[in-house]
Order: sequence, then C-alpha cells, then structure tokens
Amino acid sequence: MKISVITAVYNGEKYIRETVESVLSQRGNFELEYIICDGQSTDRTLEILRDYKDSCRIISRRDGSPQEAINYGMELATGDLACWLNADDIFLPGALAAVVRTFEIHPGCRWVYGNADIIDADGRVIRRWISRYKSLIGFFYSWNVLLCENFISQPSTFWKLDLWQEVSRLDPEYKAAWDYELWLDMAKKSRPVHIRKMLSAFRRHNASISENHYRRQFDEELAIARRYCNFIHYLIHAFNRWKTVTIYRLLSRVQESKPRNTRNTRKFF
Repeated sequence: MKISVITAVYNGEKYIRETVESVLSQRGNFELEYIICDGQSTDRTLEILRDYKDSCRIISRRDGSPQEAINYGMELATGDLACWLNADDIFLPGALAAVVRTFEIHPGCRWVYGNADIIDADGRVIRRWISRYKSLIGFFYSWNVLLCENFISQPSTFWKLDLWQEVSRLDPEYKAAWDYELWLDMAKKSRPVHIRKMLSAFRRHNASISENHYRRQFDEELAIARRYCNFIHYLIHAFNRWKTVTIYRLLSRVQESKPRNTRNTRKFF
C-alpha cells in the first residue's frame, strides 16, 4: 500500500525539519510518497529541505494560500492513501503503520481519523484534557455529533485518494477551518473508522493559525455546519462554539500570566 503525505510550507524554518523527520522516520508495510509544496519561502526553509531532496519531492512555486498548495500537492499524489501534515505538526512513531493496518482490517473503509496530542512551541505536551475530550466524543463516530462539533483532528486523518477525487477541494474562502468542510463532505459519502491511538501531535505556538485565530476558526465551523445541519444541530453547535471560544480565551490569559515551565518535555522520536 502506498501513502502520499503532503506538506504545505511557507517560511517554516523553525519546525520544518522536525516535521519532515517525523514523516521520513515512519516504518511499516507501506510505500511512502512525500510531497512538500513550498510557497517560495524567503527564510532558510528551502535550504533545510535540500537535505531531504533524495527522500521526498520538493516543489517551490508561488501559491495564494495553504489550501491551494495542499490541493496542488494532492493532484500530484499517486498513493492509495493520502493526507496532509502541516509544516509545524508531526507524526508520532508508528502512525502510518497503524493507518495501513486499519485499512487492511476494514477494506471497505474509505477514510479514518485518529487521536492527536497538542504540543507547544518546544514540543511539550499541553492541554491533555482537550485531547481526551476530542478522543471521547469521537470514540464512536456519529454524523449527528460531527454536525454539532468538530471532533476530528486534522493531522491524524487519512483517506483513500479516490475519495478525495470525489469531494470538493479545500476552499481558500476559509482561513482557519477548511478541514471541517472536507470532513463533512467525506462523511456524506462514507462512514469513517476511528483509530483509538495517538497518531500525531498538533502544535500551538504564537504564529499558528489555531492560536491567533481560534475565534475565527470556530465561527467558520459554525457557518460550514449551517449548510449541512438542521436547526437543532445548529443550536448545539452554536453553544459549543461559545463554550470553546470562552475556554480558549481563558486558557490564553492563563498562559500569558504563567511562568515558563521546562519540565515534562515529551520526546517523540
């Protein structure tokens, strides 16, 4: 089985090496195709990527958004399975092997999602309770629950490439929640399987979209859900949006006032 991984990057010198290493270090009964779409970075990103030119396909071209870069990479992909990994996130050891095993056990399955840790700029695991909450509400997949709250972690989600070809491409209209529309489109066509394992680590840092634009993210998710759901779903999703934005706002205030703690660093590979 062949897995195509797409990474879109622009001026990602701080984390790109860790991201690439987490992909290339994966081992298992699969063939890996790694496509990195660089938006003509002006920092050291391309210099770092040259160290991996023999292990992955590196394309540097001007693009208008991360969505455009990911869409372009997916058009080039030739794998049986596909996914994208952002340039500041990482796969955990054994992630791709677990994905392949799941598709082999469930041959009729067309997409899967797993669990994800949240890490900070230095790679420390943070906000464990948020990860556990998402793992819990997504433990058994439910279309109705997905309409009320996005419990699917993007870097831990994989699909058959033929399913991607049947759904709409990532929409650059959305600046923070473009993955949620993809999940709903795919869920309309096929029920996913939940892999009850941590597959990736999602990084929150001062420059990340999820850290700086979380309110916009949840506003966009509510707007996307409205196109698919009924009135009851919408009311529940609106409450969940308010709940989550309030919690994230409080967490941001706590983080700003909290002294730096260098303990409890988790080594991933």
